[in-house]
Amino acid sequence: MTDAPRAPADEAPAGVIRTLRELPRPAIVLLFGIALNRMGSFVALFLVLYLTGIGYSPAQAGFVLTGFGVGSIVGTFVGGSVTGRFGARSVIVWSMLLCGLSTAGLAAVTAIIPLLVVGFAAGAFGQMYRPAAATMLAELTPPQRLVMTSAAGRFGLNLGAAVGPLLGVWLAAAFSYQVVFAVNALVDLLFAAVVWIVIPAVAGHAAPGDAAAPGDAAGPRGAARYRDLLRDRRFLLFLAGMFITAVAEVQYQSTLPLEVQQRGYPTALYGAVVALNGALVILVELPLTTLIQRFSMRATVAAGCLLLGVGLGLFGLPFGPWVFILGAVVWTLGEIISAPSIGAYPALAAPTPALRSRYIGALSTCQTAGWAIGPSVGTALFEYVGGAVWVMCAGLGVLAYLGMRAGVRDLVPR
Repeated sequence: MTDAPRAPADEAPAGVIRTLRELPRPAIVLLFGIALNRMGSFVALFLVLYLTGIGYSPAQAGFVLTGFGVGSIVGTFVGGSVTGRFGARSVIVWSMLLCGLSTAGLAAVTAIIPLLVVGFAAGAFGQMYRPAAATMLAELTPPQRLVMTSAAGRFGLNLGAAVGPLLGVWLAAAFSYQVVFAVNALVDLLFAAVVWIVIPAVAGHAAPGDAAAPGDAAGPRGAARYRDLLRDRRFLLFLAGMFITAVAEVQYQSTLPLEVQQRGYPTALYGAVVALNGALVILVELPLTTLIQRFSMRATVAAGCLLLGVGLGLFGLPFGPWVFILGAVVWTLGEIISAPSIGAYPALAAPTPALRSRYIGALSTCQTAGWAIGPSVGTALFEYVGGAVWVMCAGLGVLAYLGMRAGVRDLVPR
């Protein structure tokens, strides 16, 4: 497979305002819908608290949450396949409908096995829409605008992730966890309705030479398989890099609070680190992407993954609390540099439109698997080998850098 052709050199990369102005209305609606859906997603945040509140032990609650996580991995993988067969719009609508029903079911069942089954279903259907939404955005967006559109989508996701927990806490305190899940379900159903009503069945940006029209059109799409992706050795290196990057990145959720606690610092320091990460991403990523998209994807993805791993590795240095702030800045800079290009890359690297959803689904699956496995690896290292977990993060950053330099094609999305 050859590298994708570069866009004309005389077309300068666009900033966020110009990009949003040029996007078709369905793409804008989809971006707002994704942000709204993220803002209303509460299951993973409150499931353990809800289950322990109705009498289950922490271990049993964790068992159900693990089922939700396994469902999320399965959902991202299946989402790429069914999107290629049935079309992005249909998959978004049906996955959100079924996710809404599954989420509402969490408040309606009380036995452990039904809770496990419904939790698995909520995780699977809740993540199945991700490859479909990313595929639809790629179909609706001109290739030279995809990196900036990816950054705009991440802005909505991060804003939703910042506001959502506050809304969930208020709903739980003012009403109940059943209301929290009911609101989650209503948001899913609203997202499905908006996509069904506003976004046409066939709507998108068809690049020259595409074998099939985007949207829900049938035809060559259905013939594509994940096994076709396995022939792309360079993309497999990219996926491996994304998996190990996710293993490293999730340590800020699972192991960093333990590190802060072990050194005798207040929990507020951990909260400040996480808040700093979120604030920098929300405030800096969009304007910085205007500059970053001028560079090749190979350079931005590789450098970002390296900085992310090194930034996390700084948390292990035996200095004062300022080292946590420095580590957060470096890690967040790596995330900002790499994430928009990572979000855009699979759609641009896929050799045919028929394989686009599989490439996107494979990325989502590898990231989700890394986020699921990483906490167990990191906390075990922390318990038995101490600071080795932060050495691991730095090492994974170096490995990801080497893998991305070898695997990512030298695309310049202009």
